[in-house]
Amino acid sequence: MLEFILGTLVEKEEGWAVIEATGLGFKVAVPLSTYYRLPSPGEKCRLWTHLHQGDRSTSLYGFATHQERELFTILLGIPRLGPKTALAVVSHFTLGDLWKAVEKGDLERLKKVPGIGEKTAQRLLVELKGDLPRKAKVITPSPPWEATLFSALGNLGYTRKEIKKALEKAGIGPDTEEEEMIRRCLKVLGGHLG
Repeated sequence: MLEFILGTLVEKEEGWAVIEATGLGFKVAVPLSTYYRLPSPGEKCRLWTHLHQGDRSTSLYGFATHQERELFTILLGIPRLGPKTALAVVSHFTLGDLWKAVEKGDLERLKKVPGIGEKTAQRLLVELKGDLPRKAKVITPSPPWEATLFSALGNLGYTRKEIKKALEKAGIGPDTEEEEMIRRCLKVLGGHLG
């Protein structure tokens, strides 16, 4: 019904954000992984959304990526797992990390998520083991720095295609700091390494 919301970020707190779009202010619950990627208030913001209709209320959940939203939706399909717990899982795991924890049967790692005890962790393992890759369209999530990099360079006027080419040429490794990634990409985009 609501695929995404695009508007101006009005305010944000850990766990939620208010986005003004078409003259309306939408309060959206967000996982920590999305919260840390939100721009400053007053800037444009797009969140992929999930409208959840419970017995007593309707809530809007927002995610920085399709993968986060997909993981949230998969988790909601688990019996007796509500949106609050699903959001906590998305805050603490990428799709790939959750898949690894489930396949290894890592109960202790699952129990580190607030709101997940022994029984819920066991239910997650039973419901998702061997099934998560089939349910998820993409198993390997984007690196956490990718959204920041694309946002920063996109705000400077570069297209996604240009940024992807720059990433390939810039010699970026998994241990490269975000600022260094941006600096190297800018050098490539400016023609210094191309």
